Amino acid sequence: MKTAWLKQGGAEELLLLFNGWGMDSCLGYHLLATSLENEFPQDLLICYDYRTLDLEQVVMDEIGRYRRITIVAWSFGVWVAQQTRLPAITRAIAINGTLYPVHEEMGIRPGVFEATLSTWSEESRQRFNRRMCGSSEALTLFTSIAPDRSATSQQEELEQLKGHLLRSEATGTGATGAPWSYDHAIIGKRDLVFPARQQYAAWEKLPKTVIADMPHFPFHHFRNLQEVLACFKP
Repeated sequence: MKTAWLKQGGAEELLLLFNGWGMDSCLGYHLLATSLENEFPQDLLICYDYRTLDLEQVVMDEIGRYRRITIVAWSFGVWVAQQTRLPAITRAIAINGTLYPVHEEMGIRPGVFEATLSTWSEESRQRFNRRMCGSSEALTLFTSIAPDRSATSQQEELEQLKGHLLRSEATGTGATGAPWSYDHAIIGKRDLVFPARQQYAAWEKLPKTVIADMPHFPFHHFRNLQEVLACFKP
C-alpha cells in the first residue's frame, strides 16, 4: 500500500487513517487542513492504494515510535487495517465499512462487487461517485478533493483486493487478522455502498454512532477529524 505523512511533528499519538478503495492522499490533506483550524495535537499518516497490503519497513519503524496509535478507517480500509501488520493499537473506529467487505449479509453483496469490478470505467466511476456522495453538496466537496487516480488504476486495485480477500479466506485469517479490535462503528443510514442493514449485522455487539442522513462518503457530515474522534466518547 501507499502512505503519506501529512503531519509528523513528534507527537505522542499517531492518527492512522486508512482510506477507502480508489483514493489517494487528497482526502487526508483536506481533513488535516480542516482539523488544524481547531486543536489537532496528533501526528497523521494516511494509507491508501491497497494493491499490496504491506507497509514499507521504514514506515513500520516510524509508526512503532508512538506511545498511542488511533486508527480511523473508512469503507474498504476497515478490512485492510485488520490485515496490516501494525504495532499495538490504542483504539480504532470504523466508518461505513465492515470486516466482511464482500458478503451477502455483512458487506457489499458479491454480485454488486463483481459488477463494479467488471464494468469499471470513467463513466461508471462518475455514477459511483454520485451514489457514494448522495447529494449535490457532498459531491461538490468530493469532486474538489477527488483522488488523482485513473479508472484503470482503481480497477487494478479492486482486482487485487478481490485476491487479498480470497487469500485471507483460504488461510482462515478473514476478519480476525489482527490482535486488536474496533472499539466503535459509525454507520450512515443512507449508505448505498455498504448498506446500513449490512453494517448493523456486522457490528451487532459493537458501540455505534448511527447518522440518519449520512451517505457512504462521510466527510461532508464530519467536517474534521476531531468530530470523528468525538464519537469515541460515551
